[in-house]
Amino acid sequence: MSGLLDKAKEAEASKTVSTESPNISSEISEAVTSSSAEATTSVFSNMLSDGMGMKIGAAVVALLVLFVGYQVAMGFSFGTGSMTITDHSIEEDNDALKIQIRFGNPMFSSASKDVVQISVSYGDEEVYTTTSTPTSNLLNLEIPFSDFYQGNSRAMGSSGSDILYKINANQGDLKATEYNIEPASIMDRTITKGDGELIVMSTNSNTECNGVCHDGVSMRVSMGVQDAVNTDLISHIDSDYTINAHIIYEGSQVVFSYPQITVNGFLAQWSTSGQNLLSAAGSVEDSWLQLSGSDSGNFGIEYIARDDFYQDDGCYHLRFTLDMDSTYDVDDVGTLTFESPGYDLHWNANEGANDGDNYQPTGEC
Repeated sequence: MSGLLDKAKEAEASKTVSTESPNISSEISEAVTSSSAEATTSVFSNMLSDGMGMKIGAAVVALLVLFVGYQVAMGFSFGTGSMTITDHSIEEDNDALKIQIRFGNPMFSSASKDVVQISVSYGDEEVYTTTSTPTSNLLNLEIPFSDFYQGNSRAMGSSGSDILYKINANQGDLKATEYNIEPASIMDRTITKGDGELIVMSTNSNTECNGVCHDGVSMRVSMGVQDAVNTDLISHIDSDYTINAHIIYEGSQVVFSYPQITVNGFLAQWSTSGQNLLSAAGSVEDSWLQLSGSDSGNFGIEYIARDDFYQDDGCYHLRFTLDMDSTYDVDDVGTLTFESPGYDLHWNANEGANDGDNYQPTGEC
């Protein structure tokens, strides 16, 4: 019996311990939670007391400034928006003036779809108007030269001043600041002056030609406008035109005809057939175009071989005609003719002379 009583007491004691355990655990949990909250509050208090609050505020402001700056850079603005003509270029393949207009829309709004009115002026005279509808905050527009071109821009005004082409644009109440096409030289497309050169090509010899063999002549032509400062120079312009060049003997006899040359902007092309030329293209640089030849000499310079044109000693010069695209022939001058100086050549006499003192250098004629 005593054994049963002992077991009953042990069971009762076990129940007592079991029911008290949750109370102990709850007290410990509350103590830990309270301690954690107090620690967190203490950390934030320390952060704020150390100026961390100001740092967080500054970071938020900086992010806001960056956001606004990004919106402005992407074309957004405050208020009613803005419109700016930002850039221009020449599209030679299309013979057009390309302009770029950027729109600044009120923040968070989409690009305006209203029609933009654009005008081109030559000096103070409006010469062309058109319209275009933007689809984004950037509008690129090509205006054919044939729609507005009035003549050269550089030094065309009184006392040699420039007459600038100007672009204006408005979209409803928005109006862009007037935009000048500069430098003025890029709007020069009308050729008014030309020149040419024949350059004697020769090689030295110890056994032939009385010491100097005359191989031929290199040809080059120059086109543009008279330089505003130095009247002896020709200023380069880009334009569209064709050239027909000839070597003339004794004032009238055509002894060599070059294939027709087509120039687009500054790039030139011609045919190599017929005259057996070594190359079929070139570029106008500083108003000069070096023409190809049937042979090449020093430094790779191509030239027209002597047997292809030389008749006898006498006066030779280069003559070429030039026909501009009708868009740029604003004064309807038609075909222009330009000539080089005359070159008095004595190749036969010099190469056949027995006495070097009789050598006659190339002179003018």
